[in-house]
Amino acid sequence: MTLSYPFPALPRFEVEALDIKTAYYAAGVANGRPLVLLHGMSTSADSFRELMHELAADHWLLAPDIPGFGYSSNTTPYHVPHLVEWLAAFQEALDLPEMVMVGHSFGGLLATQFALTYPEAVSQMVLVAPALLRAESYPELVKRVGFSLGLVNLGSAISQSKVWVKRQIKAPFFDPDKQDESVWQRRLQDYDLSRASANVLKATAFHSVRPSLSQIADPVCLIWGEDDPVVPVADADELAQLLLDVRVHKLAECGHIPILEQRQAVAAIVREFVQ
Repeated sequence: MTLSYPFPALPRFEVEALDIKTAYYAAGVANGRPLVLLHGMSTSADSFRELMHELAADHWLLAPDIPGFGYSSNTTPYHVPHLVEWLAAFQEALDLPEMVMVGHSFGGLLATQFALTYPEAVSQMVLVAPALLRAESYPELVKRVGFSLGLVNLGSAISQSKVWVKRQIKAPFFDPDKQDESVWQRRLQDYDLSRASANVLKATAFHSVRPSLSQIADPVCLIWGEDDPVVPVADADELAQLLLDVRVHKLAECGHIPILEQRQAVAAIVREFVQ
């Protein structure tokens, strides 16, 4: 069956995890090994809507809104170790078995640190343009990501007009004109619901996983857009040297959002890797 826009919304549920109201989306049928999908900054778990529809026939998929985004409550302190404990509590609350972690951008950093902290809870990782090496290039990260999203510094965000925001939500894409109008409506809503973007910048800037990457024994699949303007594709080659068991896929004519720009290619890569 060929899927087409507008994609229907997935059912949304809520659970308490680490005393944080956590919203999450679910698709597929519980079959023993869930794929848990973690979104990037200034978006929500709804950004995986298309990919979850693509994979639902054969996989069990769960996508939580990271605290401070979407319909999940915010939390403090806002740093990666605390979010790792939130994710562990989410797994416990839903009584999930060993998971395949799928993380995009900041979600890739969170998935990786979770795998380092709780290796027994993870069997494989799919990391899509993960922000794993960004702590080392923090000033550039602020310029490329922070200001493109309207953040004037690490502690606050400026209020922008809808015209400005509409321009900025398209900046990470290689060819935004190819996206359905419903995508922009959803991304505008995600932007409105994002309360922790500045905190994510801080968390990313001051949390380095580079020294620990060689400790990851599980297979890792890296997916990157060759034209990523946010997290450069050169990071993929560097990560390939740091990780023990890694496969790298680079997608042509694709920016920072492969899960939307090349959703069918990403779905095919995930199916093959997870099997």
